[in-house]
Amino acid sequence: MKKVLKAILMHSAMGAWLGKVPGVSRLYARTVWYAQMNHFLGLYGSFEDAERAATGFNKVGWNDEGIAKVLVNEKPEEPPQVFQTSQFAVLLWLTRLLKSGHAILDIGGAGGVFYEICMRYGLLSAPMRWHVVDVPEMVKRGIARHQQLKSPMISFGTDLVEAPASNIMLMLGVMQYLPDPLGEKGPGILESVQTLPSHILINKVPLMDDGEAWTIQNHVTSAMPYRLFSRRKFMDYFEAHGYRLRDRWIVPELSIDIPFHPERTVPFLEGVHFERHPVAATA
Repeated sequence: MKKVLKAILMHSAMGAWLGKVPGVSRLYARTVWYAQMNHFLGLYGSFEDAERAATGFNKVGWNDEGIAKVLVNEKPEEPPQVFQTSQFAVLLWLTRLLKSGHAILDIGGAGGVFYEICMRYGLLSAPMRWHVVDVPEMVKRGIARHQQLKSPMISFGTDLVEAPASNIMLMLGVMQYLPDPLGEKGPGILESVQTLPSHILINKVPLMDDGEAWTIQNHVTSAMPYRLFSRRKFMDYFEAHGYRLRDRWIVPELSIDIPFHPERTVPFLEGVHFERHPVAATA
């Protein structure tokens, strides 16, 4: 029954029609969406519009103690949760790119989950450096966890502008949550770092060939604006900073279904590897 209801609300013309009936969308939000993890709701024209809509339902943003507790385990003896299939592509590229002395900038890395995965697979060794930039709640718990683990190479911060220079930048499922990652209203990600890295690995990003939109995603204790990127605008931003697309992969384990908006279904997210030319001498 749940599958049938999902098909009607998210993938059919009937669902689109129901969304136009006054009160139906809000009733769905209050009775179904509000209690679901990772579910989406509504379409909006900007980050600010989506943020205002999310405020009407819940606390807004990732800087939330409840979410941090889920993503950053307090028990250092317990490894991070089993990671997603698409992250093997990131691991594969890191096996080829990492060199002694390299620095990795991990934007949105929570408590250093991917750092621990790389350590588990033997990809990191001193004098490599790994710096995580995330919201204060994540950073606080990440620092506490890795102090207990006595992790030798990882550091944390909350300000991208203050992050150390890096050879490789990771954005593993974070770009769609940022207010202005492409620098359309102010400094974007690449305008905010000290130096442009030679390589950028991005995973779990929603790209569309026909326009863009914002929605909101529920995490039970908090809700977040979530961007569906225009593929052309996304690619143009990195190309304008001297990057070329070296690889891309699909993320089959993640998709986007928005009730009452079948036209904005995204069947899978994507991952990309950008390489900058000319490659810096430190690469």
